[in-house]
Parts: sequence; structure tokens; C-alpha cells
Amino acid sequence: MSAILQVFYSAFSALLLSAAIPNEYFLFGFPFAALLALAPFYHAIKNCKTYRQAFLCGFTQTCLTHLLSSFWLSNFMDFAAFTLGASAFGTGVIGGIFGLFLFMPWNSSQKQNPLLDFSLENNFFRSQDFKVLYFSALYTLYEWVKSTGFLGYPWGTIPSALYRWSLFTQIASITGTYGITFLTALFNALLEERIYASPATKACHPGRKTLSAPGSSNFRMVLQSEQLLAALTLLSLLYGTYQILKIRVPQKYLTAVMIQQNSDPWKEKSDHDSILRSQRLTQKKIEELKSENKKADLIVWSEGCLRRPFPNSESHYSIFPGEKPLTDFIKETKIPFLLGGRFIKNADKAEINNAALVFDKESKLRGHYGKNHLVPFAEALPGRESEAVRNFLKKNLKISAGWTPGDQIVLFDIPAKWNPNRHLPPYKYVDLSTSWSKQHSEEEKAPTVRISTPICFDDAFPDLMGKMSRYGAELFVNITDDSWSLKKSSETQHFVIASFASIEYRTPMIRSSNAGYSCVISPTGKVLADSPLFEEYALAYEVPVYQREITVYERLGNWLPLIILFLFAIYCLIEYFSFEETDYIPSARKIKKHRKAKKSKKKKNSKGKK
Repeated sequence: MSAILQVFYSAFSALLLSAAIPNEYFLFGFPFAALLALAPFYHAIKNCKTYRQAFLCGFTQTCLTHLLSSFWLSNFMDFAAFTLGASAFGTGVIGGIFGLFLFMPWNSSQKQNPLLDFSLENNFFRSQDFKVLYFSALYTLYEWVKSTGFLGYPWGTIPSALYRWSLFTQIASITGTYGITFLTALFNALLEERIYASPATKACHPGRKTLSAPGSSNFRMVLQSEQLLAALTLLSLLYGTYQILKIRVPQKYLTAVMIQQNSDPWKEKSDHDSILRSQRLTQKKIEELKSENKKADLIVWSEGCLRRPFPNSESHYSIFPGEKPLTDFIKETKIPFLLGGRFIKNADKAEINNAALVFDKESKLRGHYGKNHLVPFAEALPGRESEAVRNFLKKNLKISAGWTPGDQIVLFDIPAKWNPNRHLPPYKYVDLSTSWSKQHSEEEKAPTVRISTPICFDDAFPDLMGKMSRYGAELFVNITDDSWSLKKSSETQHFVIASFASIEYRTPMIRSSNAGYSCVISPTGKVLADSPLFEEYALAYEVPVYQREITVYERLGNWLPLIILFLFAIYCLIEYFSFEETDYIPSARKIKKHRKAKKSKKKKNSKGKK
């Protein structure tokens, strides 16, 4: 009965967390639910009797959260078994393993000799103070593990539920999203301890161990954790207030037009209609800007809008579509274009990148970026290098050969405009060896904005976005296609996760999505302009570009989860080497077994004497 009850608490925790994460009812999340979501899970872990129960609780909570919050993964073409089924099971296994780790302090407390409670030695590792901090730290470590590497999936996490609380989320530029997770998990653990320390709870559960009365050591220790939480939260809010109110003066402006054609390339046999629709939306927005005496600096179409791979298809698009060839259209606008398409990396090995293609105002292809982080088991298929594996997957599972990941970060300099009110540099050189006209032309030269072009899934991984920032990106330009999901919550979940990159690196971002959520994001994560979901729309905005700012998170990376991992390893070593047989009372089963063994040994000895 106890095991069933703990599984129920874990399932209830998953339900609350899924309600907190952006969903069909609360498109941008319900943060208050996140303040309660982990309390039932903490309660389940602390009341487990065995490691088997702890694994089951961890598996249930994480697997169910994944299924409830990412149910739209089942719409990913024919890959539902992998994208939803396998990912849910994998997440559950990771959660189950962390359930084992989370249970360690309570397992030690259950087995320790009760006489140690009267010891004058103050063992921090047996205190409630340590346990709430331990739970918060290990849950933070879990979110880091599930969000990292080839199988990483940063969806279904606590920070995605707290997007609306911008004052609090600003600490992402120091700790990444993991500081948000730690403080929220700590609040949940302390909330559970307080609830079960209340007189009403004690009356309902007279035999249950609680914090004891005020003045007891356990009560004082949890009070210390509460004071720590209050101090860290206050500092976070003060830092957030500073960042929100900080006056940022743009150095440059880049007027971008983001085209949301609201078409599903997976369902269309050709890109003919999609291109014509995008051209119509583009032309209309260019004319609107012209009527306002403005000119676009960059046109952005979403991921996968071009079906034929480059560079082989340059001649194809010079005559296609027949109504208005793409090449001619770009040339007529006299504006650089960023288009989602395909690029052949190695024709002999059938290696093709999911690519961002950049054309100059003369419609010449100037470069491409290949998507680095592919969706595992859907875009990235293990063993696809082998022709036999590719043929087997295509013939038996009806799965195409997938994409080849890009192996390079590519940045593009796009001509833009100066802000007349920008901050000038503290010094200036005047070279008299050059002519006045040359000096004047150099000073009047239009600036460029250095952009990076993360594709879809790329924008959710700090290791990749961090490289783009370190290499000099002044603006993130994300192109994505989430139209296949058919759900609004999918679009907003992706946006919320992507928005943290702007906060972490204090870099603005524009997102051009097939069906949404197309928008412009400030360095504080604020939406400056957006498009409606699942509608044809062209969004134009003069994007402010600021002086590059190197954040603590950019310098130190994932320092918080790495410190937690280091401390966890030390704790495991301490537990192992400080184990004393006298600290623990054997279980009744072991005592009974030991007595039986003694009796049988005596009988054998007596028979031998006879």
C-alpha cells in the first residue's frame, strides 16, 4: 500500500508540473503550479521504504511529465514510436536512476541505529537541512543530464514553467536555467516539510515523523534553509530588477521581415505553393515598409521552405516557380535573404545538411549553416553512414536516411543601420596618411550586424548557442518548423526554451517559424513583436542590436550543475568510507536468518561429536 501511495504522489507531481509548463490552457505556462509541483514528489521520495520504490517514483514522475507535456511529439511524421514512446521511456529511466540517488540520505536514516539520535555529535548528513538541499541539488542535476548531449531534451523542465516571472528568470545570465530549477525545487521541499510540521498534519498522522516543535534542532535547521532560500530569492529578484530597468542603448538597427507562411512542408509534394505564398507575403510587407519610408535589411523564411538541395539546385530555382522564379524575386527586392533549405555536404555518401541558406541582394548563395543538433532517432539515425543501414531503414521501417549534422558554426555579416544616438567609443584614430574622401567614406560606411542562424532544435542547447555568442554573434536568427505538431503548446514551449538563450547571453533573437511562434526577443527575454499562431503572417521589425556583453554564464558555462556533480561525488565517498557496522541495526529478517544459521551449526557440531 505504501508503494502505491508514493507512486500516486509522484503521478500527482507530474500532473502539477505539466499544468505549470506551457500547455493548451496556459500557453505561456502557469508559474504558481510550479511552486507546488515538486512537493508531492519530495514527499514520495522521503517516504519510500526501498530503492525499488524510489526508482519507481522517479520513473513515474519524469515519464508521466514527458507524456503529458510533450504529447504533441506523436505527430512527428511516422516517428511517434521514437519521438514520444522511446523518449518518454528514456526520460523515465533517467528519472528512475535519479530516484535512486535522491533516496540515498533517507535510506541511510532508515537503517541507522536509533541510538544515534541521542548522540552529541551533530551529523549534518542526517539532518533535514541537508536533505532539502540535497533534493534540490539532485533534481537540478537531473534536469541538466536530461537536457544535455545527443539525447538531450530540455523540454518538460521547471524553468519553462516560470517564463512569465521575468524578474526571477534574469539569473539565467549567471547560473543558466539551473539556478531557477534549484531555487524552485528548494521552495517545494521546504513547503512539504512545513506542511507536515503543521499541528493539523500531526493530528491526522500522529505516528509520522515531522520537524518536531520549534526550538528543536531539526526545526532550526530547516529554518536555516528557509533563510538561505529567502536570501537567494531576494538577491535574484534584485538582480532581475536591475536587468529589467537597465537602460540599454542600441548601437545598430537591423530591419528584419519574418515570413510565416503557415504551410506544412511534410504534407506538400512540392515547395511550389509555399514559395509563391512566401513571395506574396514578402512583397506585401516590403511595400508596407516603403510606404513608411523604410527598407528591410533581411528577409527570413522558415526552416525547410526549399525542398531541392543546394548547390545543385541553383539552376532549378532560376526558373522555378514558373510564375516568379525564386532567384529573380530575390534579385528584384535587392535585399539579402535567409532561407531554410538543404545543402549537399557529400553526394557520394548521401550526406545532406538541414541548412540555413544566405543569399545576397544579387541572389547569389553566399554561404550556409548546417543544423548541428539533430533530433535523435528522427533526424539523426545511428549507423546511417552505412548504405546497408540506410537501405534497411528505408525498406523495412519506411524511414528516410535522415540528416547529416553540420560540423561548423557559421556567422553572417548583414548590412544594417547605425543608431544616431548610440554610445560612441571612448577613443578615435584619425589617419592623415589617407585622403579626406577615403576617411569620410570609411566613417560614413554602413555597419553590419553579425548573425548566427540556429535551426529549430539548436536554440535549446546552451553549449551550441554559447559557441555562437563567443564567436561574435550580435543577433540570433532562429528558423524553425513546428507546424507538424498541430498544437499551440508545442509552439510556445519551443519559444519559451529558446528565449532563455537571449537572457543567458544578453543577445536579441528573432524567430521565423513556419506556423509560429514568430517573434522578436530582447536581451531580457521580453517579446518586442510577434505573429499569431497558425496563420499566414509577415512580421517586420527594426531589431535593436546592442554592444556585445559577455555574461557570467558565457564565461563559466554550466558551473552550477558541475559543482553539484562534484559535491554529490564527495557525498557518495563520505557515505562509503564513513560506514560503520555499529551505526546500523540489522533488520529482523537478517537477525532471524543469523539465528537459524547458528542453530543449524550447533546441530551439526553435536552430531559430529556423537
